[in-house]
Amino acid sequence: MPTKMSGESASMHAIHLIEEQLEVLPISIAAILYAADVGKIEASLLSDLLLRRKPRPPKTGSGGNIVAKEATPTDPIDFREASQHLRSHPREKMDYVRVVINNAILAVGIFMRENDMASMRTPEIQFLGHVVNAIINKGHFKINEGYIPMATFDGHVIDSSLNGKPLFDTEKDEGFLEFGDAVALLQWLSRYLRGEKKFVSGGDAG
Repeated sequence: MPTKMSGESASMHAIHLIEEQLEVLPISIAAILYAADVGKIEASLLSDLLLRRKPRPPKTGSGGNIVAKEATPTDPIDFREASQHLRSHPREKMDYVRVVINNAILAVGIFMRENDMASMRTPEIQFLGHVVNAIINKGHFKINEGYIPMATFDGHVIDSSLNGKPLFDTEKDEGFLEFGDAVALLQWLSRYLRGEKKFVSGGDAG
């Protein structure tokens, strides 16, 4: 089990994680939304993307001999095929973007849970917790009846009326948030934690 962090250490790691996600998101989203154009790049540069793997650890054979075996390589990641799929199914682009944004939110939310930061009563951090729960529950809110609203962000309020409602737009229903709201939440958290860190450091120094 990894050791939990607390105080300034947890805040610093959370800031790094959030800002790392925010750096990668524009590239990932642009690659999805403009896959048709990117797919025109020379195929030899993109068609056979192989990711390295660690070699398998040595194993002892039945006769006591050490048997080393190379790890099976990954199947090639065919960017051209993926971009062609999106050109043929353009409506799926938003599904791809949703997955990328969900992953960023989950990474931050789970880190904060594991390091006891999610229990902070800050309305926006409570808001993040409900968004994480919605992602885990197939993109739909799961809120107990009678929940007293404590989770807010930029005018958005989470209450029990959202139970069963989608976090983001689906083919049938309008979502509670747009993708831009989720990115704005990450940006807000980074600014908040930086401010909190300075406050804690100042208090310690005094």
